[in-house]
Amino acid sequence: MTNEAFWRRHRAIPVQLLGWATASLALAAGLAVRDPSPFASAVALQFAVWGAIDAAIAVAGLRGHGAKVAAGAPASLDASEAERRRTHRLLWINAGLDVGYLAVAAALATVGDPSAARLGHALGVAVQGGFLWVFDAVHAVRLAAPVRPAGRA
Repeated sequence: MTNEAFWRRHRAIPVQLLGWATASLALAAGLAVRDPSPFASAVALQFAVWGAIDAAIAVAGLRGHGAKVAAGAPASLDASEAERRRTHRLLWINAGLDVGYLAVAAALATVGDPSAARLGHALGVAVQGGFLWVFDAVHAVRLAAPVRPAGRA
């Protein structure tokens, strides 16, 4: 991956996460207004909480990206490669955590009281954790190749 392509991707990750966060918050609001049932309320709550957390992470990522660019990191192949390795490792760690979220969702759905609210929480966690698992794993795979200067194969 070229240095320029890496920095474009580095910025795209939080931008895409912010898009997911915005969609989650909008879906939470719409669901809460349209369906006051315990199941829908639980799903809406999960979407709202996850959306807010994802938005905060995305904004922090965008600020961090901006600070690195302002400090001149893209001009240094060594700094770019160090950032690629750090981001790559962080994405795989997050993908592992996402598997844990899916396990929590499965436990909520299958262990204990099968109330509508509990099943709504399980669905909300499963959707959010599932999306994040795919998101983190796809971006980690895309950042597997070392940074190289433009024009080098």
